[in-house]
Amino acid sequence: MAVSATVNLHIGSAIPLGNEAETAKVITLWQYLNGYFKNRSFKAQSGINGNTSSYQITLDASDLLSCLQGAQHTSGSFTEHRKAHMDDESHRVDAELAITISHPDHELDEEESYQVATVFIQQLVIATHLALPGALHMLNTRFTGPGSHRYEAQHYDCRILYGALKTSEANNWPKLQSHPFETIWAWLNDCEVSQSDTAITDINKVLFTLLKIAQQRQEYSARTVLLIVYPLEVLMGTQSPCSMARTRNRARLIMGKIPESADCFIELFEVRNSLFVATQPVHRPPLICHNSAEALKEQIGQYNTAVESGTALLLALLQDLIAHGAQKYDFSESFARQ
Repeated sequence: MAVSATVNLHIGSAIPLGNEAETAKVITLWQYLNGYFKNRSFKAQSGINGNTSSYQITLDASDLLSCLQGAQHTSGSFTEHRKAHMDDESHRVDAELAITISHPDHELDEEESYQVATVFIQQLVIATHLALPGALHMLNTRFTGPGSHRYEAQHYDCRILYGALKTSEANNWPKLQSHPFETIWAWLNDCEVSQSDTAITDINKVLFTLLKIAQQRQEYSARTVLLIVYPLEVLMGTQSPCSMARTRNRARLIMGKIPESADCFIELFEVRNSLFVATQPVHRPPLICHNSAEALKEQIGQYNTAVESGTALLLALLQDLIAHGAQKYDFSESFARQ
């Protein structure tokens, strides 16, 4: 009989951004997720450079769901609840997740449990943002329980992903799709994104980079631009110097005509190229506080619109692949003499 191990994660800041309608959608998604992961099969490496094995995963998100519902009941929306918390810390924003893992053939040791739980959380981050950008917020995280002091929990910010959603809506481009969560999760499993620490296939290079985008904190700088350009070039097959025009044209083939307000390509590639020749300004790591996001927007060398538009395009391209059960795009150029 399999012996299970439970990894507990405390999230100090678990409330994402969202108006009343978006708040309701996020809560509906988490209600579904709290029932979806019940003894669900999950393949992952047993450790860094370890072998891939099949585990059973159960996610208990009931406390997180209670936190989200409490924010809705108290403040009407997540965004308003975050504002209320600034003035009164009694407005709850922290929550707990419990991830129970078992293996059919052996008892899990401590490090294996935390490794599998971490990989599961990473795939959950990707899947959640593909289902509903901005729906997951995990800051000030730490593992709790016996032995937890030996492991460091990762953090993920909803800000850039939520910004991508709002930018897409404002520009009416690119059109973000809505897929059932189980379709997204099955697609990620087909990509084998949880089965290696190093991405070899192009699609996993893109998905691992999406995780790094989700870890960015209130900084839309040249470094973040680099994280946006890289997966776009990988998906469009344009990893070569001076590839801006080709990347833009291929994106237009898939997503349709690009409105001027959403055309972020020139800025993204100019920033990328300037970074390589060391002409970009560099900011010190900022103090993160309740009003720093607005203050940072005024800094020279911040690329808010380009980063959010580029992230929206990245999400739209991945959703398009999911819709067609595909993992990459193939492009061919040809000509004929008449």
